[in-house]
Amino acid sequence: MGRKTAKNTLKINQIKEITKNVGASSRLISLWVDVDYTTVSGWNSNTSQPNYENLNEIGELLEEDNGNLLASQGRKNTGLAKALENELQRLRKEEGLPYEIEQLDKKKGVKVKVNNPKLIRRLREFAEAYKKK
Repeated sequence: MGRKTAKNTLKINQIKEITKNVGASSRLISLWVDVDYTTVSGWNSNTSQPNYENLNEIGELLEEDNGNLLASQGRKNTGLAKALENELQRLRKEEGLPYEIEQLDKKKGVKVKVNNPKLIRRLREFAEAYKKK
């Protein structure tokens, strides 16, 4: 899979804007965090994201809370989580769908517990229908 272009990239962080506002450079960030300059360039264009440790170091340098370095995703509360929790309980009680099922791990040759794919599918279908309402 190729690298994302800036046109189709979701803005996840605000590192570039905050860096500019405080008068620091991308080069300073790359040296402070001890990563390649091109890594910081990827963070600035939102084609890649820093891990928590790197985000924390950037926050320390820029004197910003980590949460301020992240861009708002514009989500609104529609009650989806509560509706999904109710649907989960209904699926468990009324349809008897278990949280986990046993499945053969082909590499190890033993049965292991995994999240029930049928339950996951039903929850995702419910969420999709809920969002359309």
